[in-house]
Amino acid sequence: MKVLVIIKSPPASQVVHEIATNTIGQLCSNSDVEISGIFFTDSSVSLSSKGICQISSMCNLQENYLKISKNMSIPLFVCGRAFMEQGLAKENICDGFVLSGNMELSMLICSTDKILEF
Repeated sequence: MKVLVIIKSPPASQVVHEIATNTIGQLCSNSDVEISGIFFTDSSVSLSSKGICQISSMCNLQENYLKISKNMSIPLFVCGRAFMEQGLAKENICDGFVLSGNMELSMLICSTDKILEF
């Protein structure tokens, strides 16, 4: 089963992000599940910014997603429109995150069996 994870919650909703990362970890331990990607949109996109690490708790959230991506080979997509609406320049995206758009999101949705949104 292919799963797409969409993250919309703001970084300040740390409990939601902890649930999301724990859920992703549990899904990855199931050999029948493949996570096709994690797509950040709305205010969650600020987690992909280099500047988020000025706040240590936010930096921990960013590091958790980056660890998941690296250890489980899951791409981290960031909505470019939402990123720029947050007043962030594309040069501020942290390594490990990829600016993306509606076309990529549409392709991911079409090729997945289940969508989880946090």
